[in-house]
Amino acid sequence: MKKIVVLVVLTGFFSVLIAKENLELESLRIEFDNFITQQKYKPYAKAEKAQAKAAIEALYNQRGEVKNHGVYMARYHLTKAKMTAESAYLEDALKETEAHLQTVNMQTLKAEAQLARMEADRAQLLIKLHAEEAERARQEKQTALELANQKASEAEMTQAELEAAQAYAKAQEKVAALAKEEADLAFAEIEALRMQLESLVAKETDAGLMMTLGDFVFASGSANLKQAAVDNFDRVMQFINNYPNRNIRIEGHTDSSGSEDLNEKLSKKRADAVKQLLIQNGIAAERISAIGQGEAHPVASNNTEAGKAKNRRVEIILLK
Repeated sequence: MKKIVVLVVLTGFFSVLIAKENLELESLRIEFDNFITQQKYKPYAKAEKAQAKAAIEALYNQRGEVKNHGVYMARYHLTKAKMTAESAYLEDALKETEAHLQTVNMQTLKAEAQLARMEADRAQLLIKLHAEEAERARQEKQTALELANQKASEAEMTQAELEAAQAYAKAQEKVAALAKEEADLAFAEIEALRMQLESLVAKETDAGLMMTLGDFVFASGSANLKQAAVDNFDRVMQFINNYPNRNIRIEGHTDSSGSEDLNEKLSKKRADAVKQLLIQNGIAAERISAIGQGEAHPVASNNTEAGKAKNRRVEIILLK
């Protein structure tokens, strides 16, 4: 009788163990099926998925301690497959986000360049209006003088009238001079806008994204940054901070004036000056390299002053 009772107890115990093992196996199988049917993970971790599947299928033919170890290994392979797929999925998502960010940044730079062109057109119109005003004042002065001379010759004008006409003519001459001065200032404004437009718009090159600082950043023959350039360095920092994971190469260039040796040293000093300014603005020094190219790589002819001005530059390149 006791043997029968013991046998019944053991049978129940083993039934519970088998039910537990089957439950674990079914849980693994459902978890695996849910994982491989998720659309976002389908392209990833194919080898790891195959290992997990093989480990789960092998459990159907195992018992006892062997099966317990098999459950552990199947759970390990399934977890590894999940983590590998999630990592690959997040990496691709990050690349896609970075590509979208770069596109947005380029569109922003293009929009800013278009705005600068509009400002340049406005300044050009202002120059034209001032020039017309100066010409009108000149013509009025000439008319006043001719009238004064005519009345004087005909003895029809009193001395007071003559003096008044001459005073008016002088006043118009001052108006013309002021109009010319305003036109000159407007021309300087448009020239500054033109230089900024050419210098501060990023361009895609084989090496990476490049922003050019024109010759207005340094005094002639000097490696000292102008205070105005230092005070208005925000645009350059915005450009660099958009790409925090890229290394930076700074290249100094000169025109052909002076000796090659002198130009190479000057270009290196200017590149170093820009490097130090970046470091002062929080850019890590190990990201930056600075070299001097001298007059070796002109972008325009050195036979004209305008061409020389374009060749005197510092290029900031965000390397690919």
